[in-house]
Amino acid sequence: MGCLQSIIRKIIFILIIVAFFSLGGYTFVKKMINNYQNPTREEFVTSEKNYGDFSNVSSDYQLSRSYNLFGYKKINAKYLPTGQKITIFDMKNEKRIVPEDFKTTEIDKKLSEVLDKTKDSFITFEDFKIVQRGEYKISGKTIPYIKYSAKVKNIPFKNVVGIIGAYSTKNARAKENSTKVIFTMVDKKAFNPAIVQGFVQGVKF
Repeated sequence: MGCLQSIIRKIIFILIIVAFFSLGGYTFVKKMINNYQNPTREEFVTSEKNYGDFSNVSSDYQLSRSYNLFGYKKINAKYLPTGQKITIFDMKNEKRIVPEDFKTTEIDKKLSEVLDKTKDSFITFEDFKIVQRGEYKISGKTIPYIKYSAKVKNIPFKNVVGIIGAYSTKNARAKENSTKVIFTMVDKKAFNPAIVQGFVQGVKF
């Protein structure tokens, strides 16, 4: 009897799913996801204050957000003239990477550990090198960063360059500061540091 009830429940569940999508459910879900990922700029500025104040970011940057990735929320800024994307990950209150790491060679060690753990992945960095260290100074806040070059396995453009930086803010209702990691990766020939700098300088942290 219990087995029969289980089968009936599964059949009902499948029928509900089929009915949902046949009555326009797919369009509804797709629209709901798109509205979350691509809100109006006004909504984005209001809802993503944990990362900073984006109200003065140039309209050349399209702002969007993503669902959690392995527990880390992230937002994106796409530079429309070239398509270059800048991502900011919210590491919450974890201490795996903190802004202070970028002021010493501690970040070299931590990145090496991350790359070592992902070396057998389908897509991963090879020949990763830190080629420059620097700081962005914006509205009284210093954001340390490193510029890197690398080869990437199994993607069309293999030679890439990018920026990894970090800053700290306090999320709403959080007791401790949260590290935000800025990341960008582009084809080596298309890299333009002014794109990252232009975005960062438009944010009030």
